[in-house]
Amino acid sequence: MSDNKSEKNERKLTAYERWELPHLENNQTDTHSGPALLVDKTQFEPTTEEVDQDSLVYEPLTASQLEEIRSAAYEEGFIQGEEEGHQKGHADGFAKGEVDGFEKGHAEGHQVGLEEGLSQARVDAEAKLAKLEAILAQVVDEIVAPLESSREAAESILYHSMMRMVENVCLAKMAEDGQTVLREQLSKVFDEIGEFQGRIKLRLHPDDIDVLDELGVKSRLSIQLEEDDGLMSGSFVIDSKSFHVDGRVEQRLEVVFDELRQLSLPEQN
Repeated sequence: MSDNKSEKNERKLTAYERWELPHLENNQTDTHSGPALLVDKTQFEPTTEEVDQDSLVYEPLTASQLEEIRSAAYEEGFIQGEEEGHQKGHADGFAKGEVDGFEKGHAEGHQVGLEEGLSQARVDAEAKLAKLEAILAQVVDEIVAPLESSREAAESILYHSMMRMVENVCLAKMAEDGQTVLREQLSKVFDEIGEFQGRIKLRLHPDDIDVLDELGVKSRLSIQLEEDDGLMSGSFVIDSKSFHVDGRVEQRLEVVFDELRQLSLPEQN
């Protein structure tokens, strides 16, 4: 029981109260110098009796003991501070790194996503544009090809229409003034012949025989007249050993048609 009480009284003294700097100049113990270790000089063996407080003597700590206590306290505080600082630094660094990493990752992800979106949009737009251009080109071909064939067909129709018009006009003119036209044509031919000494064979439509009498060339030319029902009124054919003149209306129309055909060739090329 006394031992428990003694231990209880001894535990009431803190370590700080037991710390005392040594007296380096005086080796005498100062009983009132401050807190120190309690040493019972009267008894050195454990006993169950109560310890008299008056018999307790405070012994001051030596320099080595004080240095050991200070070193232990310093190391304990250093270790504890290092651990707490490490934990706090790790927590703060992790929190800040998490925030910074999130913001940086968010910004980089946004930029990368934006660039990828723009690139994909550009690729899609180019693909759609190429498809649209192909469709437009096909539409143009479908429009131009029929127009080209239609143009050629229209030119052909126009050419044949012009031939029919020329033919109809010529035939109408010959029906009205066939003998007048025949007279003009024969007069030009005979003027070109002049005083030809050879025999001339002249074929005319039966209705045009009187035209030769009106020209008055029988006295100076040796003309053999033949009637030909196969000729159109206003037509003539002259044959001799030296020359041949085809004055048929069909032949004259063919000459006109050839001229029209030659005019249409540059446009077709």
